[in-house]
Amino acid sequence: MDGATLAREYYRSIDEDDYDALAGIVSAGFVHQRPDRTIEGREEFVAFMRSGRPERETTHVVESVYAAGDENVAVEGQLLDADGETWFRFVDTFEIGESSIASIRTYTGPGPE
Repeated sequence: MDGATLAREYYRSIDEDDYDALAGIVSAGFVHQRPDRTIEGREEFVAFMRSGRPERETTHVVESVYAAGDENVAVEGQLLDADGETWFRFVDTFEIGESSIASIRTYTGPGPE
């Protein structure tokens, strides 16, 4: 998969609770830097997504995907809550390794006022 496809699969696997697929697309040394924490390691990340997230009933709406070659991808979108309301907006920057996601840095902003 190219970087843009890996990024789209990342959101699909989280939204559909497909944690086997998620584990298959992030590297063993995966790092996710979020505004509230940094999660290191594939197992820790998948466990957090499975049961440690503050809200699990969410949907990622991908609005734009920007790729700079196959190693760097940025995604702009919004995270919807269980009621379909915008919880917050985000930009995720992906570093792609050999056929997997090596790291993601998440930037967030407020939802609609």
